[in-house]
Amino acid sequence: MSSFNYTIAIDAMGGENSPDKVIQGISLFLKEDKEVFFNIFGKETLIIKEISQYKNILPQNYKIINCESQIEDKDSVRDAIKVGKNSSMWKAIESVKNKESHLVISSGNTGALLVISKLLIKMMDGIDKPAIAGLWPNFKGVSVVMDLGANIEFNEKNYVEFSKIGAELYRSIFDKKNPTVALLNVGSEEIKGHEELKNAFNNLSNGKNNFNFDGYIEGNHIKDGDVDVIITDGFSGNIALKTAEGTVNFITSEIKKIFSNSFFGKVCYLLSFPLFKKVKQSLDPRKYNGGIFLGLNAPVIKSHGSADGLAFFYSIKLSAKILRGGLVKRIKSNFENE
Repeated sequence: MSSFNYTIAIDAMGGENSPDKVIQGISLFLKEDKEVFFNIFGKETLIIKEISQYKNILPQNYKIINCESQIEDKDSVRDAIKVGKNSSMWKAIESVKNKESHLVISSGNTGALLVISKLLIKMMDGIDKPAIAGLWPNFKGVSVVMDLGANIEFNEKNYVEFSKIGAELYRSIFDKKNPTVALLNVGSEEIKGHEELKNAFNNLSNGKNNFNFDGYIEGNHIKDGDVDVIITDGFSGNIALKTAEGTVNFITSEIKKIFSNSFFGKVCYLLSFPLFKKVKQSLDPRKYNGGIFLGLNAPVIKSHGSADGLAFFYSIKLSAKILRGGLVKRIKSNFENE
């Protein structure tokens, strides 16, 4: 490890427009935070070329580890494991395993990232499966929603485990002592839902929790901001996420269409521009970039493959919060005390 407080491993070749967006994200981050060191994995010549464009990225801020190969989005998980041991993704994850880095960020192949992370970093004792958590804007701030696609099959134990893990994630990012947790369901009544969900409800209602359990929450109430952490299976969580993203895109497109169809509409848009700008900034998906793989012995952050430099900056910023909040130590302590 470096002499810096925290070291983050970056897969600089994953996703679209890499390593351009990665280096831009690092530059934006270093303008406001100097306590993080970066191990940057990828094609050295390309990375050096990009870094040369940013005067605030100094040699003491990073180390480049040359990796000539990379795992592509089209690669199957099997192929990624078979031929990816010299890739930027594999080497970045391996640096966490070898305690050369505290955390890894990649915009690359999600399936490969999850499987290789499980293979190298391994699961924490007492936790069966990893989960993907994400930040979800609401009227009062931000909620944590998980699982967003790592696990299709879910049982009662998974709901309980992920409730505890999600509470610790929220606590480490937002420093709230007693976050509120709820289970996503088709209704708020206790009789609603399948057996695993109802059993988890009973367990959490009667158990000793490190959070305030608030029962069930319906999808249309996530936006209210009354619940800090929403727990669901990966199938439902991924559908909810994609539906929300699609709805935001639809509304945005319709607003643009309405205001551009006539001269009067264009005038109204110009008059309302400051208000629309505020709304756009608050709902900008780039501010919430970064799916967090939880349950592993070290955090793994999955940036969107199509993320730009600003979005990648926010994934680095999220990573720094997670490290400063001592997330892994919090989770391990929680399960050791059972």
